Amino acid sequence: MSTPAPRTARAGGYAIYVLLMLVAVSAFNYMDRFLLVITLESIGRDLRLTDTQLGILAGFAFSAVYTVVGLFVARWADHGNRRNIMSIGLAFWSAMTALCAGARNFLQLAACRFGVGVGESTCTPSAHSLISDYFRSDRRATAFAVYCLGLYIGLGLGFSGGGWLNAHYGWRMAFLIAGLPGLVLAIVFRLTVREPVRGLSDVPGTDARQYSMMEVWHYLRDRPSFLAYVAGTGFFVFSGNAVEYWGATFLIRVHGLPGAEVGRMMGSLGALGGVLGIMIPALIADRLAVRDLRWYLWVSAIGGGLIIPSALLFLFNNGTHLYALYFVATIFGATYMAPVVALTQRLLPLHLRALSSAIILLSFNIIGVAGGNLVTGALSDALRSTFGVESIRYAMALTLSGSVVGVALMAYSSHRLFRDMTSGKTTST
Repeated sequence: MSTPAPRTARAGGYAIYVLLMLVAVSAFNYMDRFLLVITLESIGRDLRLTDTQLGILAGFAFSAVYTVVGLFVARWADHGNRRNIMSIGLAFWSAMTALCAGARNFLQLAACRFGVGVGESTCTPSAHSLISDYFRSDRRATAFAVYCLGLYIGLGLGFSGGGWLNAHYGWRMAFLIAGLPGLVLAIVFRLTVREPVRGLSDVPGTDARQYSMMEVWHYLRDRPSFLAYVAGTGFFVFSGNAVEYWGATFLIRVHGLPGAEVGRMMGSLGALGGVLGIMIPALIADRLAVRDLRWYLWVSAIGGGLIIPSALLFLFNNGTHLYALYFVATIFGATYMAPVVALTQRLLPLHLRALSSAIILLSFNIIGVAGGNLVTGALSDALRSTFGVESIRYAMALTLSGSVVGVALMAYSSHRLFRDMTSGKTTST
């Protein structure tokens, strides 16, 4: 189950610089998402929206276009210049974030979120492919974990900065200010990041041929281990949304905490918890996977399963230590991402890497973000006549059942992975 790491390329100073630039782009990618989360209550009051509509804005309005367009963009990134694709996308989604400030109703804001989704679909698949060319396979989980830190930097900026701007200047000004710096970063990224040779850090003989779309479909269809863990991660995101996307609304609405305080505390604690939840499991997975690649799946399954008890402790307590419990929940909500991406980038051929990341994001965003937010919002509306403002608590708790499905799919994938590899269906790099 183990494979030798390529020794022809090592992560030098420039590779570290590229990784840090990718982290910065990722931070802007996620900042506007969490800016929307911390301003949901204000937007809902201003535009008179239901929780179902807020769930659509936080999930489906963004995720649907993000994932569909992302498949085509990823196919482009598997053959085109990834640096150029990312710089164009960053400029576009930053402009669309600023345009959210002018929305006067649900449809206008949803249209702006569609535009943000189009732009942001250029980011992660291209970044994953670039990282695979700059870092050896036995260091990629760690490199991907560093890249994933952009999510929690963006969380901190979106929650803390967005909460403060919303409290002092309103949600419209918060979106306008959030969109402008990305335009500058897009120029810097384009001028300073080089497009590497594909396969730079892989062992000789790695599958580098071009695949038609039909061949791609058959390639992935015949790998149940891949399909199972991709779906499993989507269900982990489905459950993780209970805290990540609705935690701020829960604290403001149910516990009556001020939005600026919630943004500041969730921004700082969420960022720190995310860093710990990403880096520690990734380092462990990289070390253990030298002996058995299935450790990437087992580490993800353990973290994804622990979302349930940690989130329930956050949701059902007497109102004390809320932020500490949130901190613990964010740790386990981050553990599954880097190992899953690292495993995928090791298993799939060079010219399917961006597309494979887009497929993972399809599961993340359709099952997880879109499905999780829509279900949470709809359940909250449906339960309001019974539980009043506390309906959001019970809606969030019900979505945690997704992690049970995720653990089961990870277990099935680990069972199938050995068979796929030894039968020649999956080629590790």
